[in-house]
Amino acid sequence: MKATACISLLILLAGCDRATKPDYVVCPPEPQNSVVYLKSLCDGKSSVAVKQDITIRGFITANDLYGEYDRAIVVEDGSGGITIAADHTSLADLFPVGYIVTVRCNGLTLCDYGGKIQLGTTPGDDGPGRIPRDELARYIRAEAPAGETRPVQYLAFDAISARHIDTRVCFEGVHFVEAANWCDTDPETHRTVTTERQIADAQGRTFIVRTAGTCTYAKEPVPQGTGSLYGIIDYFAGKYTLRVTNREAFFTTAATPPTTYP
Repeated sequence: MKATACISLLILLAGCDRATKPDYVVCPPEPQNSVVYLKSLCDGKSSVAVKQDITIRGFITANDLYGEYDRAIVVEDGSGGITIAADHTSLADLFPVGYIVTVRCNGLTLCDYGGKIQLGTTPGDDGPGRIPRDELARYIRAEAPAGETRPVQYLAFDAISARHIDTRVCFEGVHFVEAANWCDTDPETHRTVTTERQIADAQGRTFIVRTAGTCTYAKEPVPQGTGSLYGIIDYFAGKYTLRVTNREAFFTTAATPPTTYP
């Protein structure tokens, strides 16, 4: 018994001695959680303030480069994705698509808007409040990827479910049902408005593509022929839609040279 006690004491003293030397001091890693865990905190609630030291890390899969997401970015890790509302008109400069971001969530608010959980500040009538421009650096840090590539799932329409909300997918072998512009124009204001178009696959199944009126190619015709569409799965009040991102629409017809968001 005494021998055991002595050995334990020696181990304890050795550990204490090592702890006093700077060479052995290792800073603990930042607490990091998955996107799906973060979103689970708002399950069944209209909104919840994040008061824990929760950090998520993932790829930027959508921003405002072509006006597709106005004052918002989408971050995706291996578990899922989430939209983050930010009050800045050139988010693509700060958070380019394909970059990796670390988001410190303590002090932010999760908001369930139409069944989709988003991250921002105190929510209003149209979803979460936007993180103020001068506070973005406090919560979000971006870095170039080190050989990693942003995720994408190649799916059929009928495979889409709740776990795909705010994740990047690709629909292959599809065509637009109607030859029209990406967005309609309001006859009174002459401004383009957020518009929904249908795409169909080889089996005749359809899916909705939702394009923001702020999109730089809103007045251009949708591509014709058959091709592939990349985008983020959106959701509101029981309906799934695809929001094309980074203007990734590859069809048999020639594409118009892209225009970035001013």
